[in-house]
Amino acid sequence: MRVHLMALPNVQTTGAFDLDGFCTMGIRFAKVLKTLGHTVILYASEDNEAPCDELVTVTTKAEQKQIIGTDAYQHANIHPENPLWKLANPRLITEIGKRKQPRDIICSIGGGSQQVVTMAHPELMDVEYSIGYVGNYARYRVFQSQAWRHVIYGTQHIECGRFFDAVIPGFFEAEKFPVNTPEDYVLYLGRFVPKKGISVVCEAAKLAGVKLKLIGHGDPSLITYGENLGALHERDRNEVMSKARALICPTIYVEPYGCISPEAQLCGTPVISTDFGGFTETVEHGKTGYRCSMLGEFVSAIRAVDVLDRAYIRERARRLYSMEAAARSYGSYFARLNTLWTDGWNTAPFELEACQKLEASIAV
Repeated sequence: MRVHLMALPNVQTTGAFDLDGFCTMGIRFAKVLKTLGHTVILYASEDNEAPCDELVTVTTKAEQKQIIGTDAYQHANIHPENPLWKLANPRLITEIGKRKQPRDIICSIGGGSQQVVTMAHPELMDVEYSIGYVGNYARYRVFQSQAWRHVIYGTQHIECGRFFDAVIPGFFEAEKFPVNTPEDYVLYLGRFVPKKGISVVCEAAKLAGVKLKLIGHGDPSLITYGENLGALHERDRNEVMSKARALICPTIYVEPYGCISPEAQLCGTPVISTDFGGFTETVEHGKTGYRCSMLGEFVSAIRAVDVLDRAYIRERARRLYSMEAAARSYGSYFARLNTLWTDGWNTAPFELEACQKLEASIAV
């Protein structure tokens, strides 16, 4: 299989840009594709650590610097009208056009920001390979959680299930997550914004009488309790995470997946979260952490978390969220997609066609 893999134009596809989750996911996905033996043509910038058969530069470092300026790269507005995307997308269309062959697949993680690229090559399959965002459009979609799949179906008024969509959890390189003896603190890791529940974690840790460390970026004035460590890169962040008694994820909105939850569990660190969104799938209540629905439950969970089996937490995380698990799931998914390569494949099989007709009749 030949894959045209589109990175986002605001980063270099290297570990130095690990504060951008789309960037790190793209690097890992390229590794999975190569593990499966596929040909990968990567459309990115200049510096690259993702394995590929060809790197095609569509934005230079100089252009990124000129357009992004002093803004943080991870805060770039992922939108087709962003000057960086308006620069990159026509180049993507041209470069893919030079290289495409029948039965190629275009893989993206940029949602509507790159829709114009796949629309320019309608004869190719287009797959959004790890959806944890709004604005998806592709004919074939892989979601990071069932919860987010259903949110998207609801918001897009999709009345019938889509047979060639799938759910494959976010995946990680397990060896990058150390195992350590827990120390006397709990951890918050994420943006310092109200909707991430930062006020909840500060109050819960205070009421539980435990030390709190916080890693992230945003508005530090929202921190009312604990020690702010700021934004740390992957190695330092994972070290702190592995030594925490628990990671607390009190996200207020419906979290599409919440990558930090399985990442913590790969260290053996329990997770205390809210009880909706992706956490309902990544946090096994009473076994790998606790899911909470009120402040008092967060306090109780902090006090109870030391009884959980950190070895079991890590073993389960490796089984579900490792690169090896992802390779098996993506291998099966692409094998299913390959059954569509028949004459007129893009008209879809009978079952999907029938469902689309039913959906149209419901809309009327």
